Amino acid sequence: MLYFAYGSNMNHEQMLQQCPSSKYIRKCYLKDYKFVYDGYSSKRGGAVANIIESNGSIVWGGVFEINKDNLSALDCYEGYPDYYDRKQVDVIDDNSSIYKAIVYYRTDKKIGQPSKGYRQVVEKGANDCELPKDYINSYI
Repeated sequence: MLYFAYGSNMNHEQMLQQCPSSKYIRKCYLKDYKFVYDGYSSKRGGAVANIIESNGSIVWGGVFEINKDNLSALDCYEGYPDYYDRKQVDVIDDNSSIYKAIVYYRTDKKIGQPSKGYRQVVEKGANDCELPKDYINSYI
């Protein structure tokens, strides 16, 4: 199965620690959503990455191949189903190929500021996945 990471899990080192058998596939984007930092994580010391519906917007991220053990590890890490929910979405790569992937998301959280350390982890992941520089500068 495929997993679409748009926050700290884009960081290849972090992803391999959580899901050692996962494999990075490629960068993709999700249509009609936008990237935000919202809610509050005491572990991260501030708001954390999330996606919210937004017509005409896109969220860039990395697609990883995962197995059931990886999904269980991600469910635990993301606090599913109490903190994040998850669903299957269609993400698109640079060649217009479509992939069905699992994504985690939250609803009804207040927009906030991430800690400097968390933002650096997300930015490292965005660079690991070779996301567009203008996207990184605007959102990450």
